[in-house]
Amino acid sequence: MQDVIAIQRLKTDIAILRQHHWPPENLNHVEGLPIYYGLQTEVEHYYRQWNELIERAKVLFQPFMQDEALDAIHLPSHLNLPLFFFHVDRIRINKTRAKESKTFRGIASLIEKCGQFDTDQIFALQQWLETDETAALVAHREFIDLRTYVFQHGQSDYTRTRFYVNGIILGVELDFKLIDAREKPRKQRSDSYHDPIADNGVWKIFGKNR
Repeated sequence: MQDVIAIQRLKTDIAILRQHHWPPENLNHVEGLPIYYGLQTEVEHYYRQWNELIERAKVLFQPFMQDEALDAIHLPSHLNLPLFFFHVDRIRINKTRAKESKTFRGIASLIEKCGQFDTDQIFALQQWLETDETAALVAHREFIDLRTYVFQHGQSDYTRTRFYVNGIILGVELDFKLIDAREKPRKQRSDSYHDPIADNGVWKIFGKNR
C-alpha cells in the first residue's frame, strides 16, 4: 500500500514538473516531434530538474526487476518521464509499419475492444471458435511506429526506443548528426496470418489454433 501511494505521489510530482518545465525552452527541437537536443552542459543543467524524480522512480521500481540493475531508460513509460541520453554522436528517426495484435476466445470481448463487424462476419467468427477447443481469434491493427536509434560516443551498439509519448532529450557531441528517415517508412515484416475472417476497416480478424 505504501508503494502505491509513493508511486501516485511520484506521478503527481512528475505531472507538476512537466506542466512548468516541459518542453525545455533553451534546447534545439526536431520539428513535429518531442525530441530536444543541445550541448552536454545545457542538457545537464536541464537534467538536474528531473534527476530527483528519476532516482525516486528507480528506487520504487527496482523491486520489480530480478537481479538486474534498473536504469532510467527502462522505467515504465506510464510515469511520463522524459528519456535522457548523453554524449550522443547521432540519432536516426525511423517510421516503421507495424501491427498491434490482440488474441480473443470470445466474440463479446472482441467487439468490446475492436468495435462492430457485419453480422455475417460475426457469424463466421463464431463458427471458427466452435471448430474445436483450441480455436482462438487474432486481431491485427496496422499503424505507423516512430522510433529513434541513439548512437552514443564510445559505444559499439545503439539504443532503440519509442519516444513519442514521453519525449527524449539528447546531450550531443560537436559532430552530432540527425538522420531523419520519416519520409521513407521501413517495410513491414511479412505476416504469418492471411485471409482474414472479418475486417471492419480498422481491425482484421484471423483464426488460429493454439
